[in-house]
Amino acid sequence: KPEFIKTVQQKLLRDDTYLIGILNSESFDLARLADISASSQQPEGLAVNVISGQTRSVHGLDGVKGERIIPGTHRWMSEPDESLPQWLKLQWNEPVSIGRIELIFDTGMHRVLTLAHCDAYTGIMHWGKPQEETVRDYILEYETGGKWELLLSVCDNYQRRRVHLFPEFSSVSAIRLTVTKTNGLGHARVFEIRVYER
Repeated sequence: KPEFIKTVQQKLLRDDTYLIGILNSESFDLARLADISASSQQPEGLAVNVISGQTRSVHGLDGVKGERIIPGTHRWMSEPDESLPQWLKLQWNEPVSIGRIELIFDTGMHRVLTLAHCDAYTGIMHWGKPQEETVRDYILEYETGGKWELLLSVCDNYQRRRVHLFPEFSSVSAIRLTVTKTNGLGHARVFEIRVYER
């Protein structure tokens, strides 16, 4: 049934699967209801891209066929001329309750990364170490009653998808992700933020 197919597609997207032409449409993803802003952003990497519904940049000659592409970088990229830390904020018109935040970071998926028997081939890869685009250190905060409170602080991250669960917090007017360090790149890159009650 079409409804079942859509449910499975949305589950796959939430797990960071790429489905050509299919975007996140979950009505209970609170991030999609928020106003998005950032400390800085590149023209091709606007803050609002974190709720574009797609977690891949698929343009270029080797990307998705032109008639099926959803163009854009689909990620927030802070301004390279502005030093880290840089922040990304989600603001709601009415307070919400949150208990789960899901993040998708850039892990340089445009770069060839595979196992091979040829040392010369593997020698040109960023293999066996964090990809330089990936956010390494970050802070998550929430705003309630006009005051910012710390949710968590993460160091030495190398993963693309991070899921953070909390005891449910109510009356949250905003959350803020602050990137303090990457694994090498001079600016912050985030593909997606999802926010749920639990």
